Amino acid sequence: MERLKGKKQIEKLFVSGRSVGVFPLRLVFLKTEETNKVGVSVSKKNFKSAVNRNKIKRLLRIAVENHFLDLFNKLEPKYCMICLLYTSPSPR
Repeated sequence: MERLKGKKQIEKLFVSGRSVGVFPLRLVFLKTEETNKVGVSVSKKNFKSAVNRNKIKRLLRIAVENHFLDLFNKLEPKYCMICLLYTSPSPR
């Protein structure tokens, strides 16, 4: 499993990919023919502190490693790009 990076790959994912949302997360995915790539994003608008954003991203990456590996093994083409977005506003 690799990190999703590069403007062209991310743009392709958001233009051609499908989206599923369950508060406070949104999952955007696209089947590919290469390797599994995962990206995680937390809004700077909702979380001003970089410390808080990085903590949430770290926790999301751990969740992906623990739970999405089973999903990747069950896929038919076996490869996809996934971006996990945390959309919840920070508590005030």
